[in-house]
Amino acid sequence: MRESEKLEILKPTANAIFDIARELGMIREIYNELTECSKLFQDIDIKNYFFNKFISKKDKKELIDKRLKPLLSKETYAFVSILAEHDSIEVLPDIVNLYKDIVDDYNNIVRVRIITASSIDDKTIEDIINTVKCFSSNEISYETEIDESIIGGIIVYIGSTVYDYSIKNQIDLLQSKFTRGN
Repeated sequence: MRESEKLEILKPTANAIFDIARELGMIREIYNELTECSKLFQDIDIKNYFFNKFISKKDKKELIDKRLKPLLSKETYAFVSILAEHDSIEVLPDIVNLYKDIVDDYNNIVRVRIITASSIDDKTIEDIINTVKCFSSNEISYETEIDESIIGGIIVYIGSTVYDYSIKNQIDLLQSKFTRGN
């Protein structure tokens, strides 16, 4: 299954969780709990435990009951339990990302991620954010990241749209043209 197909299948789940969270006034709390659970289930030992077919669903459920139930709201606990019972815990990070997107839309927030090969100054960041503001009246939340593998240039994610002006991307495009013979 392609990633885009998987996300389309998971969107209704993320929407349902959001609807419940909104009705209960627990949007932020449920997001935080789901995020922490997602991090927990990405731990290699925990992942191996939950993907081990020789460990019964009952034992997995008991572990969730013992370790997570006291820490989570009943809504988050119920959802995580259902995922575990259906051996679907691996989709939790994708659902959390979709939920975050829904929350951002609800709160009129646009997430911007700026990736450069080396650090950039505050003025450059401010210029990028001001450019984004020209196209959106929403609040802007941004993060910066250094990735030396892009060699130079910049990659900007605005929501789910990617603007890739990296040197690595330019080299890849040239290489692709040469191998195709264009």
